[in-house]
Amino acid sequence: MPEKPIPENDPVVSKSFAPHYVISMVLLMATLFWALWDEDFGQRPWKTFQHEWKSRYSTFLKNARTQSGDSQKEVETSPDYQALKQAYESASQKAAPRIKEINEKLRELSAKILAVQNVFTDRRAYVNAMTYSIETDTSKSSRTSKQKDLDDYKKKVTSVEFPDGSKKPYNFTQLEEAYNDLKNERTTLSAELADLIKPVNEQKNLLDAYISDHMVTLTPAQMAGLQDKTEAWVPKILQINVPDANIVDRCESCHVGIREPVKLTATAMSLKGKKPDE
Repeated sequence: MPEKPIPENDPVVSKSFAPHYVISMVLLMATLFWALWDEDFGQRPWKTFQHEWKSRYSTFLKNARTQSGDSQKEVETSPDYQALKQAYESASQKAAPRIKEINEKLRELSAKILAVQNVFTDRRAYVNAMTYSIETDTSKSSRTSKQKDLDDYKKKVTSVEFPDGSKKPYNFTQLEEAYNDLKNERTTLSAELADLIKPVNEQKNLLDAYISDHMVTLTPAQMAGLQDKTEAWVPKILQINVPDANIVDRCESCHVGIREPVKLTATAMSLKGKKPDE
C-alpha cells in the first residue's frame, strides 16, 4: 500500500514545541514553589511573628543580662550581703576537711563493696536456690542430705581480692557479715556527709535568696538560662487547653512572650536604630 504524502504544514515536522514545554515547566515549578511557601508560611503568619520575636528577644536578653550583672554587683556590695557571704564561706571552710575525708572513705568503701559483692552475689544465689529446694522437697531424707550439702557449702572458704591487692578468706557467713558491715558503714558516712552539707547549703540558700529578693530584675544566671532557652526554641503552635470547658486557646502562637518572667515593652523590643513598633 503506497504511503500517504506528508502535508507541507504538518506541525510535528515543521514546528518545534520546545518553547511551549519550557514555559509550561517554568510555570509548573513556580506554582510548586509558591504552593510550598504558602503551605509553610503564607497560611501560617505566626511563624514569621515567632521568628521575629526570637531574634528580638535574644537581643533584649543579651542587653538585660549586662544590666542585671551591674545590678547584682550593687546588691553584693551591701553590708547584709557581705555578712551572709562571710557566714557561708565560714560554714563551707569549717566543713570542707571532713567532707573531703568522708568522700575519700566513701570511694574506698564503694570499691571494697564491689570486690566483696562480686564473690558474695554468686554464693548467695546458690544458697538461696538450695534453701528453696530444701523447703519444697517432700522427702525427709533428701532434705537432710541437701541441708548437709548446704552447711558444707557455707563453711567453704573463698578469697576476696580488694582494690589494694590484698586478699582475705571468708566463709559464707563471714562474707555476708563483711558485705553488710561495709554497706552499713557507707550508710553511716553518707548520713554524716548529709549533716555536714546541710548547714552549708542553708547558708548558700540564704545568700541566693538575698540576691533574688533585692534584685529589680532577674539575676544574670537566670537571664542566661532564658537566653539559652530562647536560642534553642523552635517556632511552633502554642496553645492552652481547657478540657473541662472544651476550649483551645492559641493566642500565644502570635502573642509570644506574654508570660515571660521579665518586663517587655515596645521600646525594649524595638530594632536597633529604629522606632518602637506601633
